Amino acid sequence: MDSFFYSYIKDIVEHDLMTKFFYKKIKDIPVFKKVVLCFDYKNPSYKQILNSILALNVIGNQSNVTLLLLKKSNVVLKLRSGSPVGCKIILKKLKMLAFLSNLFLILIPQDKNFKGLVINSNIKNTISFNLKSLSLFNSLRDQYVLIKDLNSLSVTVTTNSKNLSELIFILKSLKFKLI
Repeated sequence: MDSFFYSYIKDIVEHDLMTKFFYKKIKDIPVFKKVVLCFDYKNPSYKQILNSILALNVIGNQSNVTLLLLKKSNVVLKLRSGSPVGCKIILKKLKMLAFLSNLFLILIPQDKNFKGLVINSNIKNTISFNLKSLSLFNSLRDQYVLIKDLNSLSVTVTTNSKNLSELIFILKSLKFKLI
């Protein structure tokens, strides 16, 4: 884990949150809870599903990838219920902080297509965005055959913030681009 990122969150971001929002307890300070990485497909082949499972294993440094199955049949797409339509992985604690430090410090500044994040005012504690270029990950850069057929990676970061202003303040303190 990147100790700089962890110490930056603990020392600077949490102190700024305490001074801005006047929390009475340290437990009230919003923190990151989990990160969900997901590949979704409308009409996937088994090769895409297997490649996305392998890519998530490499990206998340975990082997507990969950396969997403279709709940209802879709006649238009010619899919039966129970057929795989994607996969996801949930990162928590140390692996989550390692992924977030890699995301905020390396991947997002390198991505030329990432113009910023649009915040949905209905959601108060999650941010979701897509990473279209999977070649930004150093571990996947050498394996072009694996990532050439994959869709964009959907990233969902969940916090325990109580309102939207806390979430925006956390993102701005981490120098995340907002539109």
